[in-house]
Amino acid sequence: MSIDEFRARAAGDDLSPRFMKWLRVNAPLLANDKTLPTLQTYLELYSQEVGDQDFTIQRWSSMKSAILRFAAEIEDRDFEYTLQIVMGYLLFLGDSGLWSGTDEQFDQAQELVLELLDVQSDEDFDEGIFEVPALTFDQKRDALLALPLAKHLQAFLAWFGSARDITSTGILTRKDIEGAAAALGMRAIGVNSAPSLVAPEAGEPVRVTSAKDLPRLHMFWDALIQVGIISLSAKRASVNDLFEHDPQIDTDQRWMHLTKDMALAIYEGLIDVEFEDEDDDDLSEEEFEDHDVVGMWMSTLLLEAGMDEGYPADSLENALSTLEGSDQKDLLVARELLHTLAQEGLIETGSHYRIPPVLKKIIAHVIAEPSSVEVDYEDELDEDLGYLGATS
Repeated sequence: MSIDEFRARAAGDDLSPRFMKWLRVNAPLLANDKTLPTLQTYLELYSQEVGDQDFTIQRWSSMKSAILRFAAEIEDRDFEYTLQIVMGYLLFLGDSGLWSGTDEQFDQAQELVLELLDVQSDEDFDEGIFEVPALTFDQKRDALLALPLAKHLQAFLAWFGSARDITSTGILTRKDIEGAAAALGMRAIGVNSAPSLVAPEAGEPVRVTSAKDLPRLHMFWDALIQVGIISLSAKRASVNDLFEHDPQIDTDQRWMHLTKDMALAIYEGLIDVEFEDEDDDDLSEEEFEDHDVVGMWMSTLLLEAGMDEGYPADSLENALSTLEGSDQKDLLVARELLHTLAQEGLIETGSHYRIPPVLKKIIAHVIAEPSSVEVDYEDELDEDLGYLGATS
């Protein structure tokens, strides 16, 4: 059976793009260039077992034989992916009204895949656990204060002084864009008109009409406000001393707490998803797509980047190659945000996207735990976000 035959099933509907669209909304990390070939191989084996090509029903015995034949040919990690694709296909058939079997057959098919996934998970249990390494106080201090974020924070507050003028929308005025950008290691100037439309030549500053036009500066500014380092009045922004009531804390501890809290605020800002109707638990695909898909992408990617060896950069590029239109645009924005985070040291790039060990605790608190992912704190005291590590 060819993939074209798969596309011709279900009364002439073109199922493959419909399935991929459903997958991008409901399980975006599964949607890549391996998805349809994997499903095609499984359906070919299923067709041989069941003796027909009706793929809108999946019969338990034929499914099991096809899956086990597939398992004999691939590695464990690929087998788990195959099971996830098969489960996604079942749910797609159900959600789309294409399932042609009985409710009992649908339940049996799901139970089979879930049982096999459970076996696979038991064989490789640790892969599904988000691990937070135990770091001493000295290790955390050295790692946190070495982050570009810590250096930029110190430089920014040194430049800022006690107070600065702000616009009616609560951002820095044009006259302060150059100094603020320089503190973050960027070259930019505020202008009244003729902003840069393309990247400037090497050494030349970016011309912007608003501080919001510099995404990293805007992200940084929002985090400063969120943490409480800076507070806003009608026309001025002022620096707060967050430790005035805690005179025992030393300088290193202050910068460790501030850096950690800034990282937390930045991560939270990027994964924030606002629903227009928070009481609506039954969102349709169309309603779902209207919400902050970029935030959902960021939550998924940051979680994956904190697991084991991280998230392969190739997988992200493959996912991009399968997307079109607004779906591709959303993921492109998410990729750009990952590289913005990298400039502050909040994610490592290369062959894999990885969360630095000193920041995994934050990802565990803001993403893994709320997502019901099991978290293993090597040092149980790290369950407290404010804990800075054991001292010798």
